[in-house]
Amino acid sequence: MFEKLTDNVEDVQENLESYIKNSIDYHSLKIYKKTTKLLISVFRLSILGGIALLFLFFLSFGAAYLIGENIGNIGTGFFIVAGFYVCIFILVAIFGKKQVEKIILNSTSKYFFND
Repeated sequence: MFEKLTDNVEDVQENLESYIKNSIDYHSLKIYKKTTKLLISVFRLSILGGIALLFLFFLSFGAAYLIGENIGNIGTGFFIVAGFYVCIFILVAIFGKKQVEKIILNSTSKYFFND
């Protein structure tokens, strides 16, 4: 009877060790999957952001040139467009912190908590 109990204890120990190993492997794979998804999203966002910045650059350049031609001084058109961007920067710096934080938290949390 004592041998049977010893065998059961050994089986429990082996099962526990196997469970711990499998649990560690599972969580490692889960972390890898979530990290990979996040990095892919960051890479995709970087590419799309770069394209959007190029588009905005050329659009701003064209608008500045057009405004400058209509005013009669091309340099003034560029200063007007620059002033517009300074105003947007100030508004975002003052009022946009919570909104930007909310957008980032919502977009990253869906990769870590929805699986």
